[in-house]
Amino acid sequence: MSLSYWKSWVVVPLMCCFACGPAITPTELEMPEDGVEASQSSAVVVSGGSLLSARYQHTATLLGNGKVLVAGGGTPSGEMATTELYDPATLTSSSGPSMATARRSHTATQLQDGSVLVVAGIGGSVIASAERYLPGTNTWTAAAPLPRNSYGHSATLLADGRVLVVGGVGIVTNAHLYTPSTNTWAATGSLNAGMMGHAAVRLADGRVLVAGGGNYTTSSSNHAEIWDPATGAWTTVASMNTGRNGHTLHLLANGKALVTGYARAAELYDPATNTWTNTGSTAVTHSSAPSVVRPDGSILMAGGSFNTYGVELYTPATAGWITLGAITQGRTDHPTIALADGRVLFIAGTTYNAQGNMQALSSVEVYDPTATCAPTTCTAQGKNCGTISDGCGATLNCGTCSTGQTCGGNNVCSCTPTTCAAQGKNCGTISNGCGGTLSCGACGTGQTCGSNNVCVASAPSCSHNVCTTGAALPRTCSGCVNTVCSQDPYCCNTAWDSLCVSEASQWCAIAQPGCVTPM
Repeated sequence: MSLSYWKSWVVVPLMCCFACGPAITPTELEMPEDGVEASQSSAVVVSGGSLLSARYQHTATLLGNGKVLVAGGGTPSGEMATTELYDPATLTSSSGPSMATARRSHTATQLQDGSVLVVAGIGGSVIASAERYLPGTNTWTAAAPLPRNSYGHSATLLADGRVLVVGGVGIVTNAHLYTPSTNTWAATGSLNAGMMGHAAVRLADGRVLVAGGGNYTTSSSNHAEIWDPATGAWTTVASMNTGRNGHTLHLLANGKALVTGYARAAELYDPATNTWTNTGSTAVTHSSAPSVVRPDGSILMAGGSFNTYGVELYTPATAGWITLGAITQGRTDHPTIALADGRVLFIAGTTYNAQGNMQALSSVEVYDPTATCAPTTCTAQGKNCGTISDGCGATLNCGTCSTGQTCGGNNVCSCTPTTCAAQGKNCGTISNGCGGTLSCGACGTGQTCGSNNVCVASAPSCSHNVCTTGAALPRTCSGCVNTVCSQDPYCCNTAWDSLCVSEASQWCAIAQPGCVTPM
């Protein structure tokens, strides 16, 4: 199995989620499954402006000053070392200091002193280097590298300020602790099963739960383990009900851990009973779409692979999901940040065009619980076919295309002009099926362009008038000749004599003398 398949999500404090690894190739917009009709809300997603650069598989960290540090990432052309400082108050982004190493699919963990530790990732190849962002001076400083090259690992801040980095590329069982005060790494036990693309969360008692991801048997495992900081030992615990990859883990106020993503059903892990329990289902499947904990304890997620648009909210008190609306741009690999005022940011990421090609995004969208939603229209979005989001959680039917047109991936009717050959025409002028005309050419010698725009043999002309004697006339040169010769073949086979003239006068109602009526 190619390592390029894997995805990694990292759950860190301050409600920051980081998307790492390539996304699944999308199909069409995913609609609610199994007849699920989620509740609706008047809350709305609004534009949050744009980053200075499009990027995906980057990280985003909410700093103490209220700004968001956006670091690294990539585009289809390569990795980035640049960073940006996005200001949620003004919905604008400014350039930040560049990292020493370009990277994507890395982790970013905010340390207890407010600095941000960036670890490993992909920078041309899989790398081990680490760096630390210092908000006070707005600079980066080198940190000791992880003891192994890695991406697809998790990074979790511990209560004592150290960082636990687990698993990663190669489906390894490695686990390492980073100590900021000494800038050193130390191994800490080994997983019972290798993990990559899993999720991790620190439990209320300080232990760390890791679950899901991939191994050598499956790309979406349900395996789970707990690390104990007191002993440095790993213990296998109950497995999730559903295997997952591209998912997120959160600690709830009741001490349970909530896992979301990859499957519609969310699950709760209870450390006291070592059990997983399903807890409500989303209207659509959100894969590679990080969820975040909002200040009121609710969990929000939006978008994901397959160009999913829905924004959904989980409330622990009711153990249920409601649909709040929809993002305007389907996206995946997008860091999601919960702000103190209840808003949630969806920052850049990946989308796919109608041809299935991956594109990096620069746009930022903001879920704003205080705003009201004014549904858009097909006309306002320039769409005239298929179904699209109305921007408020519902869908719009933009109609069907006329004959000869097809509905493109951008929900706009387009026409592929036909050809003369495709229609079996070889002369004259015909419609191209798209409002234009086609010239199908002229017929050759001895041919005439018929009414169906197909060349046919030309009818022979009459060599003399039917009212005069002369050579035999072709039956096809006029209707009158055909009438006469049907009764008197001599006129067409031998000669057109006086009897033929008389028959023409009688049977074709030609006035005599002079034969003034044309043949």
